[in-house]
Amino acid sequence: MIRDPRTGREWGTAVELAARLTGEDIVTERMIVNWRGRDGLECRHVGRTVYSPLDQAATIEAAKRRSPRGRPRQLDEHQVSAA
Repeated sequence: MIRDPRTGREWGTAVELAARLTGEDIVTERMIVNWRGRDGLECRHVGRTVYSPLDQAATIEAAKRRSPRGRPRQLDEHQVSAA
């Protein structure tokens, strides 16, 4: 992870972001890459490495987790059984 000294934003590769965002629910490198094309996750190329902002990735992940569309996510199934 790198921090932009001007804005304070943290940026990371898909692998780094997946590691930071994975908690009770699993986030994969492939999901991060898909968010770039499908959900407009910003990206910056530095040589052959692609970085995306952690805050924007976290916002997209939260929206996906709360969405009623698609298969139930792990976290959602856990919350339902606890209720």
